[in-house]
Amino acid sequence: MAKVVFAAGSSHGPTIQSTPDKWLRLVERDKRDPRYDYQEVLRNARPGLDKEITPEMMEKRYKLIHAQLDKLTDVITSVPVDVMIVVSNIHRVKEDDNHPVFGILRGKEFETARMSQELFNVGAKSFEQAGRQAEEIVAVRPGHPELANHLIETLIEDEFDVACTDFLPKGVPLDDAFAFPDEWMIKRNNIPMIPLQISRDMPNQATASRCYDLGVAVRRAVEKWPVDARVGLIASGGLSHQVVDEQLDQTVIDALVSGDDKKMRNLPRKQLNRGPGTPEILNWVAVAGAMAPTNMTLVGYTPCYRSIAGTGHGICFGYWKN
Repeated sequence: MAKVVFAAGSSHGPTIQSTPDKWLRLVERDKRDPRYDYQEVLRNARPGLDKEITPEMMEKRYKLIHAQLDKLTDVITSVPVDVMIVVSNIHRVKEDDNHPVFGILRGKEFETARMSQELFNVGAKSFEQAGRQAEEIVAVRPGHPELANHLIETLIEDEFDVACTDFLPKGVPLDDAFAFPDEWMIKRNNIPMIPLQISRDMPNQATASRCYDLGVAVRRAVEKWPVDARVGLIASGGLSHQVVDEQLDQTVIDALVSGDDKKMRNLPRKQLNRGPGTPEILNWVAVAGAMAPTNMTLVGYTPCYRSIAGTGHGICFGYWKN
């Protein structure tokens, strides 16, 4: 029978994938982001953030997060895994796309993309098109339709309504929500990947408690798969961004490290949605549910600010090892 042997949690995004000089360029996009009120965030920002955005401080934190990422990658490489379930969310969902609360990609293979180094275009009229050049396809990676199909069927029997996609259109790759962990942690070992989507957007956003239960159900489903296989999970995304919330991040980390499922289940939706990327914390909650009663080992947490309004990214890395 299959078993879950390992899990990891990793932030992703331009704070990791671009140098600190480009962090400051992102501030122009922060000011125009229609998903929150930048001026309100600026008014409520704590004093002293000017000290967080000096070139020296940003360079120090950039080096720190890459050292932590290297450590996590080494841990992942040390654990033999036959297939990896990556829990994240598609970033660039168009208005006419389906956007399920939970979904699984069960294709035999799919293209992955590297994040564009053109972070934004200040002359763009639409935020959705703000600096998004066509993604550079960097790999065609194997999926695992057999386990994916088993997960879908078993989760539905467990009363989770799960959408499924059999393939992506040609030339439409998985974006960096899934491509980042693949590029940095999975591809080097040639491990097949199953993308499991959890919506971060309102109104179709599950509660933290429901996401924890989903993780528990994923673990049960894997253990029912009648194949001798070692399965791993990765929570890709989070913690707080585009508005950094160190208090929320620390609450989440404390709950993950201590295994406090009550605290994870009761994360306040309003606080989770203060920054549009912050609900990716739900990916970590789901993986924590799958790994319970094993608790997370923290590799590191670094709040990386880029403006005096407190915009930026709470970068976190951790792992669970049975």
